Amino acid sequence: MSSVGAPDIHAAFPTSYAELTGTLLLVPGLLGLLLEPPLFLLADRWLRHWLIAGGTAAMAIGFALCAVAPTAWWLALALSLAYVASGVAINLAQASLVDLCPERRARAMARWSLLGLLGDLGTPALLVALAWLGLGWRAAFALMAALLGAWALLLARRPLRRPPPADAGEAPAGVRALLEALRRKQLIAWLFGMTLCDLLDEILIVLGSLRLRDELGVGAAWTGAVVMAYPIGGAIGILICERLARRLGPARLLAMFAAACGVAFVLWIAAAAPAVSAALMLLVGVTAAPLYPLACAQAYAALPGRSGAVLAAGHLFTPLSLALPFLLGMVADRCGVVAALLLLVAQPIGLGLLALLAPVEE
Repeated sequence: MSSVGAPDIHAAFPTSYAELTGTLLLVPGLLGLLLEPPLFLLADRWLRHWLIAGGTAAMAIGFALCAVAPTAWWLALALSLAYVASGVAINLAQASLVDLCPERRARAMARWSLLGLLGDLGTPALLVALAWLGLGWRAAFALMAALLGAWALLLARRPLRRPPPADAGEAPAGVRALLEALRRKQLIAWLFGMTLCDLLDEILIVLGSLRLRDELGVGAAWTGAVVMAYPIGGAIGILICERLARRLGPARLLAMFAAACGVAFVLWIAAAAPAVSAALMLLVGVTAAPLYPLACAQAYAALPGRSGAVLAAGHLFTPLSLALPFLLGMVADRCGVVAALLLLVAQPIGLGLLALLAPVEE
C-alpha cells in the first residue's frame, strides 16, 4: 500500500528521496528484522492463533495511525507497526496453512501465491478507484484499517487447528529452536533459494522498465504493457503449477520451471521489439512465479512441524534481501542495465541447482 502510494505521500510530506525511502522501507524493514524472529519462535510453543489475530489487529491500528499521520516520522512509526504486524500475521498464517496439509505443501503454497498476486493487482486498483472518487492515500489506509479490524475480530472467534509437530519429542524452545534450525543444511539452502526469488520480482520490473525506456526507446504505453504482462503471466504460471503439483514432486517441478524460466528470461533480454518483449515477459512471468512457492514448500519440508522456526531462520538472509536492490543498482550504474539484468538469471540457475542437488520432498 505505502509503496504504491509513494508519490502522493511524498507530496504530503516534502522530504528528500532518501528520507522517503527510509520512511517507507528501511525503518520498517530493520524493525521487522529485530522483532519478528522471536515472535515466530514463540508461535511454535504458544497460541499461534492469538499471534495471527493480534497481528491482524495491530495492522489495523498501524494503518489507522498512517491515515491520520501529521508528520513523516509519525508515518514511519505507524508503518513500522503495520509492517511488523503484517510480517507476523501473514507469515504465520502461511506457515499454519502448510502445517495443516503437509502432504500438499506445493499446492498450498501455489494457491497462497496466486492470492498474493491478486492482492498486488488489487492495491493499485483500489488507489485508482479512490482517486476517481476524489480521495487519496489517507482514505486508502483508513479503509484498510476498517477491513483488517473486522477481519481480526472474525479471526479471534475462530480457533486455529494445529497439528502436532512431525518430529518425535517435544519441540525445542527459543534460541535452542533457532540454533537447531540453523544446523539443518538443507533448510539453509532452501532459505537462500527463497531469497533468490527477490531477483525476478520488483527488481526485474524496475530494471526492465529502465532498459525499455532508456536503451530501447520504448514509449510509456508499451512499457506499461510489458510490465503488466509479468503479473498476468505469473497468475497463469501459478495455476499451471497447482495443476502439475498433483502429479509431479516439488523438486522435479521446480527444476522444470527453473529451466524454462532461464531460457525465457535470456530471450526476453535479447528482444528489442516492444510486442516481442511483452510476449516474452508474459512467458517469464509464467515460469518465474512458481519458483517461490515451490522453494518455500521445500524449506518448510526441511523442518516439518516447526514452521515458526523456519520463519525465524529465514531472517538470516534479510540483510541480503535489503542489499540486493542497492548492489544491482551499482552494477547498472557502472556496467549498464543489461549487465545488471543478466545477473538476475542467478534465480532460475540457483533454484534449478537446488532442485537437483538438495531435494527435500518428492
